[in-house]
Amino acid sequence: MVIVIYYSENLIDTLQKDYKMNQIIKSLLIYVTVFSYESFAATVDDGITQFNQMQYKQAQAVFEPLVKQGNARAMFWLGVTQFRTGEQFKAGHTLLKSAEAGNPWAMLMMSPEDNGYCGYLGWPCDPSWRDKAFSTLQVLADQGNGNAICTLLYRKGKPWWTYVPILNKQRGGELAEKGVKNGWYSMASCGIPMSIEKKVELLQYVAAQGYAPAMVELYYIDYRDEYNIKNSSDFLKESLRLGYPSSVENLLYNARRKYFKINELSDFRNMTEKEKLGLEDVYYYSLIGKEFGLNNIILNMNKPVKNSEGVFVLVSLLSSEEQLSIEEKAKKFLGQVKPNLFLSESSNMNALLNP
Repeated sequence: MVIVIYYSENLIDTLQKDYKMNQIIKSLLIYVTVFSYESFAATVDDGITQFNQMQYKQAQAVFEPLVKQGNARAMFWLGVTQFRTGEQFKAGHTLLKSAEAGNPWAMLMMSPEDNGYCGYLGWPCDPSWRDKAFSTLQVLADQGNGNAICTLLYRKGKPWWTYVPILNKQRGGELAEKGVKNGWYSMASCGIPMSIEKKVELLQYVAAQGYAPAMVELYYIDYRDEYNIKNSSDFLKESLRLGYPSSVENLLYNARRKYFKINELSDFRNMTEKEKLGLEDVYYYSLIGKEFGLNNIILNMNKPVKNSEGVFVLVSLLSSEEQLSIEEKAKKFLGQVKPNLFLSESSNMNALLNP
């Protein structure tokens, strides 16, 4: 029996269109797959960005696949991330793997002289890692790696030329400027000897690139009267807009002076309008500091003070309406700004591991 199937011209046209459409869809899927892989294949730097935004789970999700590929730098950052999320024993194992894979910063983490957690947590640390780390860091420093240069200055001490008076400031300034212009922003303030003029120049340069730690350092230089910098407090506010927790600490410190001076009811009643605004700043920066993971901050605006009879009474430094308004302001700010720790391999070890 022969079965004959008749196709109408309309059906044939429809099938041809469907075939072409399927080919187009197939091509698009291939393109999207390739595009997605090339565009969204995460790097260690992507993970560090998540880490610095305190998105630790997201950071781990970036580091873990790279660790499986044998990436020693990803191992280091995964170990640091694990430490911050309470997996300290697992972190020690991960950092050891990174050290064995050749990462010098992980080697220092496994050096008892450099990491006090070694004995406390029972990590498999060994003193020999220190010399191995310095040898590797020296190679990287000779290649111009700013993180390696800063780490050597922090851990090993100054290079020979810093003891020669003529070269002390001149060569240090040249070295720091070259590194800073190549993107190693921490070299502006990691202890490389240079004149204060050169240091301020480099700090202002990296501050203009959006490097918040330099902004805070400029504020401190002015605060310590080392160099006159106009409107240095503006640097703190700008670094806050970049999400840098250290700026919140300093702004809160400046604002809460009046808070601690209110010990009697008369102190509260005799406040000026400017002093009242200072209390509002205390509450505002406290709210932001809490979201930025800071400890020892002031949130309670109900304070016990002595009345005229020497009896402690509880006063509300800000009304509930004022507090609500400030909370809304802080919420709006936090909705626009993400925390940014600005940490790198060369950062202080305690800063890196601070949970």
